[in-house]
Amino acid sequence: MATEIADFFKQNNLPLANKTLVVATSGGPDSMALLAMINAVQAKYQLKIIAAHLDHQLRSDSKREAEVIEQYCRDRQIKVINTVWPIQLHPRKGIEAAARDFRYSFLLKVMQQEHGDYLLTAHHCDDLLENILLKFIRSGNPNEMNSLTAVGQRQGIKLLRPLLTYNKDELLLYDGRHQVPFVQDTTNAEDDVLRNRLRHHVVPLLKQENPVIGHNALRYSEQMNVLTTLAKRAFAAVAPPEQILSFAYRQNQAELAAFSSQEQIVYWQNFIWRTWHVRVNEKLAGFELINYQKYWYIMPVKLPSRPQATAVKLDVEFNWGSRHLMVSQTYDAAGQLVGQFKAQIAAQLLACSLPQGVKLLLKNGHHVKSKKKFAQNGIPAILRPYCLTLVANKRVLFVENAYSNQETGFNADQYYVYNIK
Repeated sequence: MATEIADFFKQNNLPLANKTLVVATSGGPDSMALLAMINAVQAKYQLKIIAAHLDHQLRSDSKREAEVIEQYCRDRQIKVINTVWPIQLHPRKGIEAAARDFRYSFLLKVMQQEHGDYLLTAHHCDDLLENILLKFIRSGNPNEMNSLTAVGQRQGIKLLRPLLTYNKDELLLYDGRHQVPFVQDTTNAEDDVLRNRLRHHVVPLLKQENPVIGHNALRYSEQMNVLTTLAKRAFAAVAPPEQILSFAYRQNQAELAAFSSQEQIVYWQNFIWRTWHVRVNEKLAGFELINYQKYWYIMPVKLPSRPQATAVKLDVEFNWGSRHLMVSQTYDAAGQLVGQFKAQIAAQLLACSLPQGVKLLLKNGHHVKSKKKFAQNGIPAILRPYCLTLVANKRVLFVENAYSNQETGFNADQYYVYNIK
């Protein structure tokens, strides 16, 4: 198996010689097998190996794992970095996810401190099968079916899982043959979490039907990765949605016309993940998709509080909801322009939401209802209160995304509205 570890790097075009490898080492049979396999090729490839161990403090005997790792690595001149997850940081709910987040935060910190080239974890094909079953139960989202890939990235770090072609029994056999010590996590025998129930009761039944079902899970994951990558490429060819205000985006419906209704849902699922880092089902739970005029609008169901009216001074930054804006008579080519208008301003400039029923002055002297200007510009009613309105002496001079005063008098000045990053 040790030579096959080297083959893993060759097959994935990953240089191995003289590299620094950080191995996530729990002290269990899987990670200790991985550590032993890497150490077996250390001399040949002149590797620097670092065993990174996190004591989660979830069991009274968890210190035993660090002792086993320390002893094993001391005899082989492998550097060990230990830390603990403070008990006061343990949440009452969602402890699995919190533990995973803390563990990866620790591992990434070790990678940075030690200038690691690769971060290795000991996930095997039984883990992958359990992961796929979990995703089927919880969401059925195809994007989550390939979350355990052989070669991946995490915050710019190269993350490798070289044991995905092996099952648990093969790793235990390797430990036995090479006298690799390990500690069995007693909590793995309990049925208190769904993953353990699948491991103890469902996976054995599946293996009775097909002993190599774990390898089928790997093939499924790899193929799903190919298909989702192709889908993302098709979506990437579409002009991206434009941001409206600070919390909503809109897409011209013509951009998605070539996609079926189901494909459009997948498109929005991917967009929500990229933009808000939230996985959603086919109903886009937690988000609202609005069809208005020629646009699709996407936004969270829970909208921010409506901005409060505030006085505005030229060239002074002001807050409008969560946004930072400024009105100026100076044009800045590098600035993030929200809009512009012409006016004679002889009173205090006020930022507010446009009151309902207000009529807006047109260049020809006539007036038009504000809702008509919003409709002409494709702004749905739900977003209108969040569009910045600038008023002076009770006269509307500017409405974001909908209206700009165009006064033509001799004393009219040009004004620019900017987003301040």
